[in-house]
Amino acid sequence: MTLTIRAAGFRPVAEGRLTEWLLRCFAVIAYAYAVSNLARHWWADPSRMTLLGLLLTEGYTLTLVLIARRASLRDLSPVAIVATVYAMFFFALVKAADTQRFLPESVGVGLLLAALLWQFAAKLTLGRCFGLLPACRGIVVAGPYRVVRHPIYLGYLVGHIGFLLVNFSLRNVVVLATLYAAQLIRIVLEERVLGTSEEYRSYRQRVRWRLIPGVF
Repeated sequence: MTLTIRAAGFRPVAEGRLTEWLLRCFAVIAYAYAVSNLARHWWADPSRMTLLGLLLTEGYTLTLVLIARRASLRDLSPVAIVATVYAMFFFALVKAADTQRFLPESVGVGLLLAALLWQFAAKLTLGRCFGLLPACRGIVVAGPYRVVRHPIYLGYLVGHIGFLLVNFSLRNVVVLATLYAAQLIRIVLEERVLGTSEEYRSYRQRVRWRLIPGVF
C-alpha cells in the first residue's frame, strides 16, 4: 500500500532554541488541557477503565513532550501543523456518555492495556527523540521499531479500537476516523523529514512496514 502526500510549503527547517521552546510551550499547554478534559470525564465515572487507560497513555505522552530533545529539522508546513493539532486535541472531542457497548468493558480494558504496554515500550525506546510535529531528533531502530517503523501509532490504533468497541457512537467513529486520516498524513510527513538521513533510508529498507505488518 502506498500513500503520497504533497504538502504545500513543505521544507524541513533547522531552527533555534526560541522556536523550539515556543512550540514546546504551546504543545505542553494544549496537551495539558486535553489530558485534564479526559481526566474530568473519567472522574465523573471512575468505572470506565477505558477512559483511565487513555488518561494514562496521554499523561505519559505529556511527560515526553516536556523532556524531548531539541529537533535538528522540523516540518512546519500547514498540513503538518493541522494534522498534528488535531491529533493532540482529538480526545477532547470523544464523548463517553450515551455510547453503545459491543463488548464488555473488560475486553476494551484488555486491548487498551496491551496497547499501553506496546506504546510504553516504543516510547521508552524512543526516549527523548519523541516529538509531535514531524521532526528529526535522532534515528531509533531498536525494540518495537524492528517490527514497524511507527510502533507508537500502532499502539494507539489498537487502543482506540478497544476504546471504540466499548464506547461506540457515530460521533466517536467520525472523531477517530478523522484522527487516523491525520495520523497517516503525519506518518508520511515524518518520513520525509527523517528521510534526509542516510541512516533512516537504510532502516526503511530493512523494516518494510510503516504501521500494520503486511498492510501498510
